[in-house]
Amino acid sequence: MSDERQAEETRRDEHQPEQGHDPRPVSDARLREEVSREEVEGYRKRADEAHANWFSVMNNPYGKD
Repeated sequence: MSDERQAEETRRDEHQPEQGHDPRPVSDARLREEVSREEVEGYRKRADEAHANWFSVMNNPYGKD
């Protein structure tokens, strides 16, 4: 690959965001557009269940004897 062609591809790649994660912060308004209230409630419910499960495991007396 020529140096000129490689430089062109490098410039092109710098201006195109990756298809995956975008590290820039997301505004609350944008999140409200992308995520419904029902989805948020589902996330909260799953987080509460995971938190309760963690404490049930943490407070398990097994092996503490």
